[in-house]
Amino acid sequence: MSIRPVILCGGSGTRLWPDSRKSFPKQFIPMINGVSLFDLTLQRLQNTPTFTTPIIIASKNHAFIVKEAIYKNNINAKVILEPEGKNTTAAIYLAAKESKKTDHLFIMPSDHLIPELHYFKKVIKEINDLDTLNNWLIFGIKPSIPSEAYGYIQTDKIDGNKLLNVNFFIEKPTKAKAEKLLLNNGVFWNAGMFFARANTIISSIKKHASKIASSCDIACSSKIILKNNNYITYKDELFKKIPSKSIDYTIMEVEKNIKLFPLNMKWSDVGSWDAVAEINKIQPSSKKIIQINSKNNFIKNNDKVIATIGIQDLIVINTSNAILIAKKNQTEKVKDIVDYLIDNNMQEAVENTFEKRPWGRFDNLYDSKDCKVKRLEIQPFQRLSMQYHNHRSEHWLVVEGQAHVFLDNKTREMNPGESIDIPLGSKHFIENKTKNKLIIIETQLGTYFGEDDIVRLEDPYER
Repeated sequence: MSIRPVILCGGSGTRLWPDSRKSFPKQFIPMINGVSLFDLTLQRLQNTPTFTTPIIIASKNHAFIVKEAIYKNNINAKVILEPEGKNTTAAIYLAAKESKKTDHLFIMPSDHLIPELHYFKKVIKEINDLDTLNNWLIFGIKPSIPSEAYGYIQTDKIDGNKLLNVNFFIEKPTKAKAEKLLLNNGVFWNAGMFFARANTIISSIKKHASKIASSCDIACSSKIILKNNNYITYKDELFKKIPSKSIDYTIMEVEKNIKLFPLNMKWSDVGSWDAVAEINKIQPSSKKIIQINSKNNFIKNNDKVIATIGIQDLIVINTSNAILIAKKNQTEKVKDIVDYLIDNNMQEAVENTFEKRPWGRFDNLYDSKDCKVKRLEIQPFQRLSMQYHNHRSEHWLVVEGQAHVFLDNKTREMNPGESIDIPLGSKHFIENKTKNKLIIIETQLGTYFGEDDIVRLEDPYER
């Protein structure tokens, strides 16, 4: 039996704010020794003989990040690009629809840490040998501490069987309740990983979440094929109608044919800054982090000098437009901060001052009601889309590299120190035809500077 991995890559990672935002969530951040959790997930697929071509479900906005990671890790994959997030039930159903009915799907999040690759591959071999024709398998981790961060699963008492009957699920408990749960030998953390045949998944979701299934079927009837059939997406207006619900609520808590496969391995969902601090127990040395009479702190900074005097047991996360300071063992409350920011319409909830793009990235340097200034970094042999704006003009200054500018059917080569004006409504793009990066300072003047004032006429990245 072969197994098809399904990687759920649509999460926003709000519990790791302010580093993780909707525009650049935690699975893509270089977090573990300079490597992202998504990269580590892709690497787990390598050299596992039973695995066939994986399916990756991600946001359409992150298509280029997924593409870069697939290329970097030398993975061949089918990619489902969601126009908007619709939670795990829809994602899993769509993956099953894109598989053969007899395919066995191993479903896993893209943002969990499993450091013991030898044990992971042993598990894959074991489930490959099991007869699970009509069952869902859910994977449980034996709890090591009374954590409030995880959901729990109550099973029959362990009696030597590899597969355990699932009795019920327990939402994230209080610490006192978690301590009582740990006294029960048949309780596990919910690892958020699943295994089932594609036709079992489809029939189960059709039975227990019929509205999600039917809405997905309608969206699939007019799916859009991109890039040599390896990338697919859906019409926005049809996808919008799909209900958004977790697989735990729609299926796991009501389905009868579920078995639990216990895992005895190191695992983390990297779901809080406490978890990140635990993983990175040895703080990387940095000349920009100065601690005097301070101990047991975890400090993460991007550019600024951070100095502490006489503090301990703190987590400090510095980003370009927000700083988090929290006592250790209290970072689960970060979600409350994000909720507050959202309720007050503060862009810091979901946006960084930078954004990744298929051609590189831009950093916001200045933003007022009349003017916006950006630093554009365009990677070698990349270009922006041909576009125009209805509400702003632009001024481009070349700082580093060589630029090829297209403006209203004329082209111009520009070197450092040279600049050009882009009038409102003009058709334009900029291209880097060299092997060196290109850096531009872009000054926008007008009445509105939102990214939705980009009218693309031609785009090499199919956005």
